[in-house]
Parts: sequence; C-alpha cells; structure tokens
Amino acid sequence: MSGLVLAGDVVLLYIFWEIVGICSALLISYWWEKPEARRAGLKAFAVTRVGDFGMLFGIALIILHLHNTNIQYILESGLSGQLAFIVGLLLFIGAVGKSAQFPLYVWLPDAMEGPTSVSALIHAATMVKAGVYLISRFYPLISGAPGLLEIISWTAIITIIISGFSALAANDIKKVLAYSTINHLAIMFVALGLGGWIYAQLHLLSHSLFKALLFLCAGLIVHEVGTRSLDGISGLWNAGLKITTIAFLVGSLSLAGIPPFPGFVTKEHILGLIEEHLPHSISYPLAFTISFVSAMYIFRLFFKIALGKSEKKLHEKDPFMLTPIILLAIATAIGIVFLTPTASLFEYEIELFEASIVPIVGTISGLALAWIFWGAGYGKRVRETLHPLADLAERGFLLDDVYTGIARFVTSNVSRIVVKIQTGIPSVNVLWIILFLLILALVSLEVI
Repeated sequence: MSGLVLAGDVVLLYIFWEIVGICSALLISYWWEKPEARRAGLKAFAVTRVGDFGMLFGIALIILHLHNTNIQYILESGLSGQLAFIVGLLLFIGAVGKSAQFPLYVWLPDAMEGPTSVSALIHAATMVKAGVYLISRFYPLISGAPGLLEIISWTAIITIIISGFSALAANDIKKVLAYSTINHLAIMFVALGLGGWIYAQLHLLSHSLFKALLFLCAGLIVHEVGTRSLDGISGLWNAGLKITTIAFLVGSLSLAGIPPFPGFVTKEHILGLIEEHLPHSISYPLAFTISFVSAMYIFRLFFKIALGKSEKKLHEKDPFMLTPIILLAIATAIGIVFLTPTASLFEYEIELFEASIVPIVGTISGLALAWIFWGAGYGKRVRETLHPLADLAERGFLLDDVYTGIARFVTSNVSRIVVKIQTGIPSVNVLWIILFLLILALVSLEVI
C-alpha cells in the first residue's frame, strides 16, 4: 500500500495496486483449512479483478494517447472531453471494485472470514481505501470529464442506501462493521462526486481511526465469547469487558458523527456539501438518511453486545490485545488525526456552529430509535414485523445471489463446450491443433 501511495508512475501504481489485491485475498483466506475462508479469498480476488480490468484499460488508453506513464505529466496533459470521460470512468470502475461500491461490494462482507486483525488493517489503511485514494490522485483529470462526477455521486448514493440497511439487518458483529465500511466509503465517494476531495481525504483519515478501533474490539470480543453471532453476544459490560465496551462506545460515537469526535467534523462537511450542491428535495432526505442510518446501525450493535445479562465472566488480561485498543480509543477520542504531521491539511476553517440541523436531527433520531428497539428490548418485535425486508437486507438485497447464479450458468455452459473440445482423446486433440495451424497458415497467406 505504501508503494501504491508513493508511486509516481501509472504502471508502477498498477503493479502495487494488484499486489495489494493479491495480499488482501491471501490474508482473507488465512485460515485456508476452512472452506468458507478459501471461498471468501477467491471471491475477493475475482470480484476486484472485474474492477481492475477497467483500470487496466484506462491506463492503456492513457499510454496510447500520451505515450507517457508519469502521473504528474498525465494530470498536466489537459485530457478533456470524451477521452477524459472514458479514462476517468475506467479508473472509477477500478475504484468501485477495490473500495467495494455498488455493484461490486459483494466481496467485502464475506471477507470477514479472515482474522479480525486483518480486517482492521484492510478496512483502516489498505485495500478498501485504495479506490478513494485513486480517484483523489487523479481528481484533476476526473473533475474535467463531463458527467463523470454525477456518475460517481449517484453510484455512491445507491451504495449508501444498500449498505446502511444491510448493516441494520446483519446478525454478525463483523459483517455489521463490514457494511459500515462500505457505507462510509460511499460517503467519501459522494464528497468526491461533489468536488470535495479534501473532505473525502479527511473523512478517510478519521474513519481509519475509529474503524480500526471497532474491529480490534470486535476481535477481542469474538476471542472471549467464541462466536460472531449477535444472538450469542450480550452483557459485555456486566461480564467484565469494561475497557473493551468503553473503547467500542468511543468508536461508535465517532462513526455515528457525535460531536466532538473526529467523525462528526469530517462527516458534517460532506453533509454540508450535499446540502450545498444538490436540490433540497434530494439533499435534505439524503443528509437525514445518512445520519439516521449510521447512528442506528452502530448503536444497534453497541446496545445488543454491551447491555443485557451474561452468564459468563470474561476477562481482559492480554496486554497485547488491550494496548492497541486503548491507544486507538485515546486517539479517536482526542482526534489525534488532526495533529501534526497532518495539520498542514487543515488550512480550511471549520465552523462547527454552522452545522446543519438536518443531519443532527437524523443522528439523534437514529440513536433514540436504536435505544428503544435494542436498548430497551423491542428489537425482536421489529424483526418479526419486518421479517421479509430484514432478510432481504441481510442478504445484501440478493445481488450476491444474482452474481452466483450468473457465474454458475456461465461455468456450466463453458464446461460443456470445453468437454466437447478437450475430449482427452489424443487423436482428437491433434486434429484440433492441425485445424488451428491450417487456419493460421491460410490467414498468413491471405487466402482467407
């Protein structure tokens, strides 16, 4: 990832881009003896390859037209019009795959089969952030492409809606956090689509802190409790995991955008962009929905795992697991991301008193409903009432099932064709080779 960020050449950037994808897939399938982990690693590799082909074609177009691979030269070349649109769109397809945006987000929830420390790394600082970085890096080119920023914005808005409601319905502690990552990456892409690349980068930094904290807390919880299912996790405060519960609360407050945590500062600016650039008929409902759903899904998770009774007595004795959690909780609480050496990014005045009332009302409403449904214990009734919709959201609105069906249909038909061609009979195989060579000779002689 460091090589990807520091690369000054587009070919070198692509090489590191692919290495990041391969390493992430291998880490996801770290517990290779589990079939689910192997499938998750292969799925992550296959789905992100779809986006990577788009990026590769975009780079090929750049080289064909500019005959130069230096990124600074490319950005200063003045690409515009239809060519800039096509190149920018292809690069965005690559970003969609890596950063798990609609319609290529299906790999990320299954990636939770990997170790939780790997999830913390991938979600906070490596693979899923690569797409946001790529669009920011090529923003001078992308912003000059007519209509492309609108495509980025609407793709992100669709992703926000799908991932937000999927996080509300998920019953796996790590999958809730996975959908929340997709949700917040989409918020960053909305900022990019509305011209606020600096706000996207700032939210990327604050998200890295609280998401790493939440995943490490989740890892410790799963380690102690022995399950990822929310049905088997409750009463952590009374069970003895007090430090972990407090740290998880700090991360939840920042993710939900509660002041004065960093998540509030960075997300509020993006919501301000939404209200400034989109019509009020769209901006107000969208800003409210983002704030409402974010607060609701993360505090649903917090109330379900922290409150209630626990029959077990758990212990927080391992300093190697507790130390990074405590440090990240402190960093998230005091907003250390806003200190040096990143202070030079903050040459823009942040006037918190101008924060819009719409997202604040959304956040408070989401938190209040989360308390009523899951803090006070009415969540099961809600689940029973909305059972079909909840199941649909938990399954990612069936997009994964659609892809699986298409893949099975294609592979079954391709396998039938291959079986007919590759019979395993040497004489038949030799006949196909002779036929191919004959056609090749006729083409070279310009007979056909």
